Amino acid sequence: MSKPTLYYALFSPPARACILVAKLIGLDIDLKPVDFAKKEHLSEEFVKLNPQHQVPVFVDSDGEVYVDSHAIVCFMVAKYAGNDQLYPRDLKRRAHIDHRMHYENGVLFQVVKDIVARNIYGGEGEYNPQSLTLCHNAYSDLEHFLEKGSFVVDNELSVADVSIHTTLVTLDLLIPVDREKYPQTVRWMERMDKLLPDNEAINLKGARALQIRILSCMADNKAKSQ
Repeated sequence: MSKPTLYYALFSPPARACILVAKLIGLDIDLKPVDFAKKEHLSEEFVKLNPQHQVPVFVDSDGEVYVDSHAIVCFMVAKYAGNDQLYPRDLKRRAHIDHRMHYENGVLFQVVKDIVARNIYGGEGEYNPQSLTLCHNAYSDLEHFLEKGSFVVDNELSVADVSIHTTLVTLDLLIPVDREKYPQTVRWMERMDKLLPDNEAINLKGARALQIRILSCMADNKAKSQ
C-alpha cells in the first residue's frame, strides 16, 4: 500500500498543523503542495478531492479522503500514533481537547480570515478595529486556558496545542501578543517553539509567507487610497 498523502500550502496554518502532527507521531507522508497562485486548488483534480477547494486534504494509504485539519490530525493520531497522548481515548480529556480545537477554528482562525478578507481582498490599508477586537478577545481566551496548566488542556501536549500554535504564530507576526498582558501565552509559545519538530522550517516559514502577503496588500491598498 502507498503511504498517505497530504495536499497542503505552507502559508495555511491548518495545513502546517497536519504536517507537524505527522512529524510528532513519526508518520511518513507524501507532501503535495497546492499552488494557489496558479489556482491549482480550483483544478478539476483537486476539486474531486475537496469540493470546498481548501487545504489540507489527507488521502490515506487505502485511498480514503479526509478534509479539515482537525479531523485529519485526530484521525492520524488514532490510526498511526504509538500512543493516544495527543488525542486520548479518555472522554473527559478528549472533550476538552475538542473544545480547544473548536476555539481555534471558530474564534482564533476567524481573526486570520477577517484580516485576509479585509486587507487582502477588501482593499483596506490598516487593520480594521473589528479585526483588532476579535484578535484581542481570542488572545484573552487563550490566556485563560493556559492559566490552568502548561498546555491548552492541563499539562500534556495535545493536537489542540499544535492547531492553536500554527494559527497563533501567524497572528503574532501581524498583531503581536502583548508580553505583559498575556504572559502565560508567551511562555506557552516559547515552549511550543522548542517542542515542535522543524518549527522554523515549517511553521515560521509558512507564517512569514502569509505575513508578507498581507502586509504587501495593505501597503498597496494604502497607496491606492492616497
